[in-house]
Amino acid sequence: MRNILLFFLLLTFNFSLSQVGIGTTNPEAALDISSSNSGLLIPRVSLTNLSTSAPVVNPQGGAIAQSTLIYHDGTNAITAGFYYWSGSVWIPLGGDNDWIVSGNDLYNANSGNVGIGNMVPSAKLHITGTTTIGGAGGVVTLLNEDFSSYTLNQNHVSDPDCTTTDGWEVSSTGDVNVNCTNCTGNYLYITSDDSGCIQDATAIVNLSTAPTTTSITIDFDYRYNNFSATGDSFRVYLYNNTTGSQTGGDLINTSTDANTSFSGSATTIAGNNYSLRFEYNGNFDYGVTVDNIIITETTTGGAGNYMFRLEDGQQQDGYVLTSDANGNATWEAASAGGTDDQVIDNFSLSGTLLSISIEDDGLAPLTVDLSGLGGGGSYFFESGITETSGTVRLGGALTQDTTIDIGDNDFTINGNSTTGFTGEMTLNGNNRIIFETEVDEDYINFGSSAFVDADDGQTFSDTFGSNYTKDFVWGAHNGSSGGTGIALGSIEYVVDGTDELFYEGSAFSPMSDLAADLGADPFSGTPRRWDDVYADDFTNVTPFAPDDTNPTESGLVKNKEDYKLTKGLEAIMQLKPISYLGGASMVNGRKLNREERDVKLGFFTSDLLNVIPEAVKTKDWVSLDESGQKTLVYKKQPTGVMYNQIIPVTVKAIQEQQEQIETLKSDIKELKKQNEILMKLLEQK
Repeated sequence: MRNILLFFLLLTFNFSLSQVGIGTTNPEAALDISSSNSGLLIPRVSLTNLSTSAPVVNPQGGAIAQSTLIYHDGTNAITAGFYYWSGSVWIPLGGDNDWIVSGNDLYNANSGNVGIGNMVPSAKLHITGTTTIGGAGGVVTLLNEDFSSYTLNQNHVSDPDCTTTDGWEVSSTGDVNVNCTNCTGNYLYITSDDSGCIQDATAIVNLSTAPTTTSITIDFDYRYNNFSATGDSFRVYLYNNTTGSQTGGDLINTSTDANTSFSGSATTIAGNNYSLRFEYNGNFDYGVTVDNIIITETTTGGAGNYMFRLEDGQQQDGYVLTSDANGNATWEAASAGGTDDQVIDNFSLSGTLLSISIEDDGLAPLTVDLSGLGGGGSYFFESGITETSGTVRLGGALTQDTTIDIGDNDFTINGNSTTGFTGEMTLNGNNRIIFETEVDEDYINFGSSAFVDADDGQTFSDTFGSNYTKDFVWGAHNGSSGGTGIALGSIEYVVDGTDELFYEGSAFSPMSDLAADLGADPFSGTPRRWDDVYADDFTNVTPFAPDDTNPTESGLVKNKEDYKLTKGLEAIMQLKPISYLGGASMVNGRKLNREERDVKLGFFTSDLLNVIPEAVKTKDWVSLDESGQKTLVYKKQPTGVMYNQIIPVTVKAIQEQQEQIETLKSDIKELKKQNEILMKLLEQK
């Protein structure tokens, strides 16, 4: 109790002097703690986050005082250490109001920009510096000057006759007498003055970057015009600004006219600063023009000095920095080298993702998500492309004629054509159309149109003007109107000029008598007739007699009398043979006279129907469609006479007539005998 009282007495004594000493009787500050083996223990708390004062409180109530000092114990992912309250945030001791350490993270608490290498950053992260090539090495540009924006640095040796405008200048309208071939825009030039001014002037162009090697390459365009040849000269040399001396010999030192480009090299000292100097000495002459200065060096590689470095495990030589849709950066391979011709080399659609990339642009493909287009609405695109529910597909209305350019063989689709019919397609060959559709008549034609159609689209007109119903599905043509043509559909036909044939079902039908020859005309000089021609019932197999061998038909003949022909001489005697004019009555649009027409021999069809109806065509099995099924059709009028059917009746008639002849011959012979007997009896009387 006595010790406690003593402590308070000492404390009261020290407070009265406005100083507190702990471990010392002579405090040298408001609070002076002195110890050789003990420290100061600051309150230890567990902060929840750096922007909240809790759990620290002000014992007097209200907000805690600014500069309140505590020690955070390292909990809640906040780095352990001393923190003081700034009035709005806990600041680590030794830090500032900008940078905050939170666990393993470091962040900036302000809303400004961060500058590295500069004091006035203009972006959230602004890096300023100089890059020198390292790694694999390469060509480095030390100066690229076309004088488009340049402040002239010159040394002009004064002459009393010279004006302030004399000497080297930068302009785009200099002396036309010294305009060099490749000098464009602004350029560096000097011209003499006819007032007697002696131009002794040097233009100094400093290299923007110091070389890192011992050799550089210098290129520039110039024109020197020594018009009067009075001893003027033009000199170019490289100057070491660091040592204050010229490097090596002159690049150019001449008094001879020249309009060309200079390309050469010079020896340098790595790390020194250099300038290229253009010196002119002249009087009453045209002068010099200089433009397009390019100075480079080739490095052999090394560590290099770079402004920025990112190692994400994907870095490789030649890779470019890219990002995804969320801004996450990584290194990726650039496209193959070459000149960027802006040609789209990749255009793909997978689900709702559209991917587009430009050939040789060095960038990753651009990917566009189409799923958000209108929330599943429907959109219209030209040239038959539609988008529905985030999916783009070919389809929809083609609103204009569309041609795919294939050199000379263009493919065209009529989208909204003022000529022809919408939907027709045409493919051009080298010399003519080789494919086209006839959508209005429902068929495809190979070759240009070969068919003359009536307005109903269902009638074919042949060479003679006769109409035939058709329903084309395929056609081919090679030639002019009336030339070669083939059509397939409900009626097949071949037309070549006036030689026209129909293939209807199983029928082979010439369209006129003039086209009825089977094979070449025997009068053409080279007959090419068919070897065997079978017609009508001759295509059937003749029944076998009982004594025939190797039968091929079932139901063989058991009794020949079952097939005995009853019609013969009596039927033939009822026929009335006739002569009539047949064949074509018109040729080339002209009616033929009697002498030009063919004389035909035959019978009246009506007589044949009454006597030998088997010789008249009154019915047939035909194909009425493309199914191949046959139907028996009875004709309202006979369609022709089958003269081969009359041959058996004629043979039967001849046989009957021969029997009559044989009977008469026997009777005559008997009568001759009886006559001889009578004559002998008469002689005896």
